[in-house]
Amino acid sequence: MRQRRGFTLIELLVVIAIIALLMSILLPSLQRVRRQAKAVICQAHLKEWGPIWSMYCGDNNGYFPKRISVWHDVVQPYYSNTEICFCSMATQLYSQGGRWGYGAWELGTAAGSFGLNQWVLDPPKTSTEGRRVPENMWRSPNVPNANSIPLFLDCATIGVTPWPEDRPPEYDGQFWPYTGNNYDEMRRICLNRHDGHVNSLFLDYSVRKVGLKELWTLKWHRNYKTGGLWTKAGGAEPDDWPRWMRGFKDY
Repeated sequence: MRQRRGFTLIELLVVIAIIALLMSILLPSLQRVRRQAKAVICQAHLKEWGPIWSMYCGDNNGYFPKRISVWHDVVQPYYSNTEICFCSMATQLYSQGGRWGYGAWELGTAAGSFGLNQWVLDPPKTSTEGRRVPENMWRSPNVPNANSIPLFLDCATIGVTPWPEDRPPEYDGQFWPYTGNNYDEMRRICLNRHDGHVNSLFLDYSVRKVGLKELWTLKWHRNYKTGGLWTKAGGAEPDDWPRWMRGFKDY
């Protein structure tokens, strides 16, 4: 009777080496697909916020909330699924160890990893809170070119007040602490959550991804200079950006 022959040690090592090689080839692709899937989920969550903000404004004479500190409270009656409050790349609360920019904020009974463009608020006509002068405020979604005005987007905190001169973060996840003067707040949203992009809901309730350098070209407030210092139109060169951002698309 013929004796069955087993695998030799060399043959086993060759098989293991082939499997390891295949894993090294496939793993980056699998990780990329996983990130893309999370980006799609993030956009789906933002799309659900379009009707929420539309209903809120419809019930309030066409205007947004008056203060940043209350927006999450006033819109809570308009949704029940709290999962839509989170970007799929930033679900862990900061209090539970979430990495800065990739975790989720908490405020009272609310939590999330999206933030409001604070220039859309409707404060009193004499208010200048956080350098938000009245003539710069959008106040309502019923404005021209609403598709170029961010409303609600990936954010490290509850909101953001961008200025064209805001400096980019020196490293991914760097955040400029609150000083009461709203300097360099672009760092709150310049986060590499989606392969060089963040996701944003715009004032016309459309959703799309936004390049990190593109953030400086959007129409954040009524008098925002979209061709400012950190844009191609303003003379920005790739080497002007922090090293971690130099490979991203210029705008």
